[in-house]
Amino acid sequence: MYVKAVAWDRVKDRGPRWAVYGQLRPQEARTEYADTAERAEKIREDFEEKGYYQVQVHPPVGSVDLAKLGRERTDAKRVLDEKTAILRAGVLRALEEGRAEAEVARTAGVDRQTVRKWAGKD
Repeated sequence: MYVKAVAWDRVKDRGPRWAVYGQLRPQEARTEYADTAERAEKIREDFEEKGYYQVQVHPPVGSVDLAKLGRERTDAKRVLDEKTAILRAGVLRALEEGRAEAEVARTAGVDRQTVRKWAGKD
């Protein structure tokens, strides 16, 4: 029942979004989010077409705290920028070691053109 608990916990964390919860099997549940009621209804219909049971649509919770959402986004961007800088340094080091651009890009999970840009070859 762990999967069900995880999916149900995600419903509680929906914030200003709609959450659609559906159970496919006793051990398999899924939660998807939607920004609008129309999109939530479409997800509900999709769940039902795929054979989900106990499909539930949960409306947004409380008022929207835009300041908090903005801070969370800024914090996430800061982390992303830091991780990107670390990855870029690693990519440049791998290129200095003579590894091929295509292999470095594939291993790092970025586009080959990104590797070329970071290497100053754009």
